Amino acid sequence: MTPAPGADRSNSGVPMTDNTTFDDLFDHQNEEQQRPRKKKRVWRKVLVALLIIVILGVLGIGLYVWSVGRSFDKNANQLSDEQVFGKSGGGKEGDGTNILLLGSDESMKDVDVNDSRGLRSDTIMVMHLPEDGGNVQIMSIPRDTYVDIEGHGKSKINSALSYGGLPLAVSTVSDFIGTELDHVAIIDFEGFKALTDSLGGVTVNSEQAFEKNGYTFTKGENVLNGDQALTFVRERKQFQDGDFQRARNQQAFIRGLTNEMISADTLSNPKKIQDMVKNFAPYMYVDSGLDAKYISSTAFNMRDVRPGDIEFFTAPVAGVGTSPDGQSIVNVDEEELKKVRDAFKNDTVADYVQNAPEAHL
Repeated sequence: MTPAPGADRSNSGVPMTDNTTFDDLFDHQNEEQQRPRKKKRVWRKVLVALLIIVILGVLGIGLYVWSVGRSFDKNANQLSDEQVFGKSGGGKEGDGTNILLLGSDESMKDVDVNDSRGLRSDTIMVMHLPEDGGNVQIMSIPRDTYVDIEGHGKSKINSALSYGGLPLAVSTVSDFIGTELDHVAIIDFEGFKALTDSLGGVTVNSEQAFEKNGYTFTKGENVLNGDQALTFVRERKQFQDGDFQRARNQQAFIRGLTNEMISADTLSNPKKIQDMVKNFAPYMYVDSGLDAKYISSTAFNMRDVRPGDIEFFTAPVAGVGTSPDGQSIVNVDEEELKKVRDAFKNDTVADYVQNAPEAHL
């Protein structure tokens, strides 16, 4: 297909090893949500992966050029500690760093994070950065996971945001992993297009040829701009195996995006880096501690981390079920959750991932 303007270049980054498909993690979900958005549902699986890449990319770049950090501070939306953590203000507990990642297909500028009735955090992940700067672990928490929510009894974990705003969502996830969350980051879907276009397009390797929305995708390499990328990761009806191929296309895009962000063409071009951060930062909402100072200091500790060093796994679940009020839910594997909590608290998540049951990887 025709490359996006300014996107004529080779893809020279490091490929990401990821055996986890985002659609696979959410196939069990109930089709009826309080505010159904069928066309946007796929973003709830893609946006967090994008946010992971963005954060790691910024961490790696922060050491390279301090002005990028200043640009991030200037353009990103910083939330106060009370907005994020409530009156408790959060706190450090144990080794390693835990960052809650939320993806939103709502425009965050219209959302009151302290009074989010009707809004649900349909994508939830916790990124663990080990104290020794080794491999990064990402745990996906299915949105229908049935947990205790303070003041509301048992409910789906994604309803915490609706019940009590961001502070309750943060405390609920913190309770789930058994230790404090150090930082929180949210991105809305417009940031996806802005980031893709600021990179001059992203090269993806499509397993199949197909057409959609006036775009033609060939088998093999395709250079996509933001709008084309949106179509590429959304489509499923064109394929015999539907959601499975869509998941593979999402992985192909994530690999391409990662490769482009850490390619020599990007890292050796200060203006490209600056434009990239300037374009996506307005769509990011972060706690006050996730600033340029933190980014630059963390970058040094993580200077050797590459996309292949990111390990994905799923929160320990014990199959689907039905709640007393008739909702479709995901039950928690309580015995395995004890091991997960120990791992997060003791900075041994890497060891847990190596030994976790296959069902949770």
